Amino acid sequence: MLRRFLPIPTLAVIATLVALTVLKPSQSSGAPPSTYEMKSAQISVVGGNTGVVEVLCSNGKKALGGGFFIEGSILAAGPDVAVYESSPRVTSGKDGWRLAAANRGTDTRMFNVYAICGSV
Repeated sequence: MLRRFLPIPTLAVIATLVALTVLKPSQSSGAPPSTYEMKSAQISVVGGNTGVVEVLCSNGKKALGGGFFIEGSILAAGPDVAVYESSPRVTSGKDGWRLAAANRGTDTRMFNVYAICGSV
């Protein structure tokens, strides 16, 4: 029996396909629909502590994506920072993005958290 195997897509290809599906819906103008919004919040985590922040979407909208950015250089964050959660789960009952992180260093770190929300 002859079997054919399809190549398994790499994570980069999967990530690109997901990004194109979520962030670039097909429209004639190429611009995202007006129902999309980007919400953000900051949290300052003192050295030796943990922090949790939730970015909430407006009523009726769901988190389609999200993430975070740690202020400072890559070397500044380094191994002193541990992100335990960056996900579309929130505990407040609304939809949005949640970040839970620990600052194991001695300097205060600023986390910027983002949620891309839209009507689905």
